[in-house]
Amino acid sequence: MAAADDAEELPKIAGDPHNAVQMRPVRTIYGQDIPEGGFVVKMAKSCKLSELKAALAERLSISEDSFTFAYEGEEMDEQKTIQENGIPEPGPAARRAGARVELLFLIKDGVEIGAQRARREAAEAAAEAEKHRQEEESRRRQEEEARRLQAEEEQKMAAKRKADAEAEQRRQDEARRQHRCVLRCLEIGGGGGKELITASNLTVQEVARQLCRELNMLRDDEHRGGIVLLHNGQPLPGRQTLQDSGVNDGDEVMYFWGEGGEAAGAADIP
Repeated sequence: MAAADDAEELPKIAGDPHNAVQMRPVRTIYGQDIPEGGFVVKMAKSCKLSELKAALAERLSISEDSFTFAYEGEEMDEQKTIQENGIPEPGPAARRAGARVELLFLIKDGVEIGAQRARREAAEAAAEAEKHRQEEESRRRQEEEARRLQAEEEQKMAAKRKADAEAEQRRQDEARRQHRCVLRCLEIGGGGGKELITASNLTVQEVARQLCRELNMLRDDEHRGGIVLLHNGQPLPGRQTLQDSGVNDGDEVMYFWGEGGEAAGAADIP
């Protein structure tokens, strides 16, 4: 509890008879960390000043060698009692009237008392926490930036693939336009004919397979072999293109089903 003169009372040291001791700081640089009136304590007359020092050191959270006691400008012998140090003790009446033995204590330069140390450690902890928060925020921003760049790169790659595919499609469409070829396909010994829209840069085998698909001819007992294409009465070589084989747009191509081979332009029916 606090005394009337703004001094903080410490727990009693030993028993009676006792002296009421008031300890004031020499320097008033501690603000609210040390009360303006210092500390008061009831201490048995038989106690040495070292016990008083231990109590004050515990209250301030500093070591006992961090400060010294003085009375009227003289440093005290901590291994002696108040009386042995030559300090007058209040009599019974004076004690009842509230008289105290007044001592000064001087904390050495550079010593942090507990409250100061607690604030410093709290500030350091807060600074460390803020540093960690900023590092985490920086890491998060870096990760977000990396994800953004990756997404942009993926979008660019996707756009490039799409552009490449569209360019290839245009190239193929242009190639088909440039190589468009319409053939009049007639089955030997059969009736009617089939107009086949194809391309002159396709091989004979590819054209034969296209014709099979459009005729919807599946392998069965009647057509167990392949389809053979003829032009001007001669079998067309399977690996050559129509253009290289001399087949032109509007030409007539004959075909028949049989055991024709690759060189003869045969295409097995799937």
